Amino acid sequence: MENKKLDIALLILRAGLAIVFLLFGYQKLSNPSQTSAEIQLLLNLGIGAVAAINFYLGLTEIIVALALLFGIKVRLFGIVGAFLTASFLASFLFKFGLSINPDLYRDVGLTAIGLALAILGAGKYSWDRT
Repeated sequence: MENKKLDIALLILRAGLAIVFLLFGYQKLSNPSQTSAEIQLLLNLGIGAVAAINFYLGLTEIIVALALLFGIKVRLFGIVGAFLTASFLASFLFKFGLSINPDLYRDVGLTAIGLALAILGAGKYSWDRT
């Protein structure tokens, strides 16, 4: 019975993180001017480089989302997801410093979910079934 609960919990974590990455990726690809401006604000790069980063980051987020949703290579994509969310958090902290903005610290929870999936795997309800 305990393994069934763990498998359901892993499915819920995968689906939740997948939805977040689908929305992040969709936003970057459907409204590139907004997210490109945010990337430029953080990195101070030229427009061409920022547009490329925005596009490939959006694609990466969609790929991570689909892999997590279907349970494909979840340990790998859990690490990738954790790295992405941790790097988003770190870039904001380096640029603006500590603040009490709760939107900023949601990435702490998302990073923890990615790390948990990287450690525990996909569970029974997945393509990989690990």
